[in-house]
This record gives sequence, C-alpha cells and structure tokens, in this order.
Amino acid sequence: MKGEAQQRFSKSDVESFERAGEGRHVIRSFFLLSLFYMWPYQTFCQTQNFLVEEFPDHAESAGFIMMIASTLPMFVTHSFLSLTGLSRKMSYVTKTIVPSVLVLFVAVYLLVMFYMSEDSNFLLTSLYTAALVGSVAESFVEPAVYDMAGLFPSALTSQMVQAGNGACGLIVSLVQIAARLLSNGLKPIGKAQLEKLTQAFITLMGVLCAALILVTLSIRRTTFYGIYVEQGSGGKSGEGATAQAKSKLALVKASCTAIKHVWPSFLAISITFWTSLTLWPVIPGRTCATPPDGKGTLQTWWFEIIILAFNLSDYIGRSFRGSLSWGALNLSPKRQLFFAIVRAFIFLPLILTGSAPQMYDATIARWVVLVSIVALGLSNGWLSTVSFMRAPKALPPDTPNLIAEQASSVLVIGLFLGISMGCFTAYALGRTLVKDSLGVFSGRSE
Repeated sequence: MKGEAQQRFSKSDVESFERAGEGRHVIRSFFLLSLFYMWPYQTFCQTQNFLVEEFPDHAESAGFIMMIASTLPMFVTHSFLSLTGLSRKMSYVTKTIVPSVLVLFVAVYLLVMFYMSEDSNFLLTSLYTAALVGSVAESFVEPAVYDMAGLFPSALTSQMVQAGNGACGLIVSLVQIAARLLSNGLKPIGKAQLEKLTQAFITLMGVLCAALILVTLSIRRTTFYGIYVEQGSGGKSGEGATAQAKSKLALVKASCTAIKHVWPSFLAISITFWTSLTLWPVIPGRTCATPPDGKGTLQTWWFEIIILAFNLSDYIGRSFRGSLSWGALNLSPKRQLFFAIVRAFIFLPLILTGSAPQMYDATIARWVVLVSIVALGLSNGWLSTVSFMRAPKALPPDTPNLIAEQASSVLVIGLFLGISMGCFTAYALGRTLVKDSLGVFSGRSE
C-alpha cells in the first residue's frame, strides 16, 4: 500500500522554505537543538561503567535504575502536560529556555557534589536525582522542539531533529572511547579516570544547555518562525495555539483529530523504541565475548563497542535524506507499524540467545550480537525518523497549528512510552529471567 504525499503544505511552500537562507538556518538549528537537549540523557547513560566501578554493591542494579530515572519521567510528565493542555499554555521559548536553565543548575550541583561529598551513597542518590530532574526537563524541551519542527513546511526540520539525536549519542561514544585510549591505551580504564570523564560530560552538559538557549533565540528571530509558528498555517492559530488551547473542548477535539491521523505511527514509534531499549545497552553490553571466563582485552571494551555500534548505526539511519524522504512519502503509517512489529520478532530472540542466556559458543555469539546491534540501531534510526517526518506533514490542507502540534505530541508520547517501557522490560529481565545469565558463557557460571 503506497502512502499519500504530504498534504499540509504546498510544494511551493516547501521549496521556498528550503531554498531561503533563513530556512536553511532554521533546518541546521534544529540539528543543534536536538544535539544539545539530548546531551543530559546521554551523559547519564554513559555513567554506566563509572557506576559499576564506584558502587560495586549496586553493580547489578545501578545501570538499570539510571536508565529508568532518565527515561520514565519523560513519559509521565509529557503525557500529563499534553492531556491537560498545560503545555499549550506555554510558549516554545519558555518550554526550551526555563528547563535548560534548570539543567544548568543541576550540572553545577553535581560538580560540587563530586568535589565536596565523601559519602558515596549520597553521591549515588544525587546522580539518580539529577537524572530524574534532567528527564523532567527534557520532557518539556524535546516535545517543544518536535512540535516546532513539525510546524515548518519542510520535513527536513523533523529529520534534522532525529539526526541531532543520533549525533549526540555518537559523539558521546567517540569521546568516551578517545578518552580511554588516550589515558590508558587498550587497558581497562580506572575508577579515577572514569570519574574525571563523568565530570567532563557533566561540565559539557551545562555548557550545551547555555548554547541551546542561544540557538532557540536565533530561531525565534527568523521570519519563518513568525509565519509558521507564531501566526500558524493559514493564520489560523498563534504560537503554541495558546488561544485555542484555553478551550478544553478545542483541545480534546484537536487531540482526537490528531490521533485519528497518527495512531499507527504512535504505535510504530512505541514498539520501535521498546524493542531497542529492551535489547540495548545493558544486556548485550554484558555479553560474554571472550570464552570461557569472560575476561581479556576484548571483554573490557565490549560495553563501549556495543554502545558505539548502536549509536553509529542509529545516526546513519537518521541521516540518509534520500531514503528517508522516500520512506516518508511512500510508507503509510500502517506499513510503518507492520515493520516495527516484524523488527521486534526478529531482534528479540536473535540478541537474547546470543547474550543472555547465551545458547551457543561465545566466539560466534559475539559476532551475531554485534551485527544484530548494528542492524537494530540502523532500523531504529531510519524507521523512527520516517515516522516523525511523515506524521505532522501528512495532514489535510490548512490544518490548524493546534492539531499539528497535538499530532507531534502524540508521537512524542509514543517515543517516551517506548523508551521508558523498554528500560523497564530490560530491568525486569535483568532481575528475573536473565539474572543468572548476564556475562555467562553457554550456561557456565562466571
């Protein structure tokens, strides 16, 4: 079944925007916005090795708890704001700048704790709390960026948000690997070095939050922002559809209309990210890669390799404009949902049987897991980007901004739902079915 072409904007609107200098500036700016707001999440994700070394008594649970703390609040907060209409009563500038200032203060607080606190349990609690606060802040910023991107006529704004997401993960992985190589070569990195690396990421988190504020203001000053965001498509609504959002009935009608158009994409995104976060990074990262005892140089690098493999392939999947544009035009939402379901059925048994419980020789399993993670990341980036590029634009002509914004919000709820439920599923598996299989070679004890 071939999808319909984008309908909300005319071809001339799209071409005029993409060819204008200000339009190209807006497109590039969405890449930077996405890169910057994703940094706190990636910062807390990369603390996994530090948590294991610094808090050995919590090694089995710290990584999972950190992933939950940095994802679940996104879903809860954004769902509450969207369903109550509160998010529509705030301007985009407010929803991006105020949370960014909060994360800046969180970064300063964590750096102070690292230098002054001698209580390891208090430091661990502070890291969990900071991840939770950062997640709440991102639940304001990320949906606002997706909403804004969906209001402009070109699908490239939404594509650049996705590319920025992928680029952030890739940059974090490369920085982490480079720091390890420069400090210790191929040898395992020590606890002190992991602590310094974590502090460096937290410092960058604060700096990039300040940069995010500047980029937001630069978009705010463009002519296209006034036309498509403040005035709205066809002049039907103002920024954030604030006036319409004051009417609960208008919000409910807009939400129902949006859901009617994008529900398959919502499910596709949820299933896509649920599959990815269930299978990555903890379970494959703890695969026994060097039989029979899971030790050796390769094993000490395995977690970094798994994170890099996914982030690199995910970024590539989000960056092929030609194939992404083709997919956004030709893959109907229901077909996107079909591919997301098939993807889950393929990768769940493939990665779990190679990781935990590892059901065949580790020398084979490590290659199966590595190739599977590359394919998992590639499909994650490509399919999710296609969904976000298509849904806000494939609405009837002259659709008011309120409906377009609600369509984007529904997709972001799907994104956060998939991420948080994936982390919960991975945590549940790690505490139950695969608890005694993590890092174990072919059923042997470590």
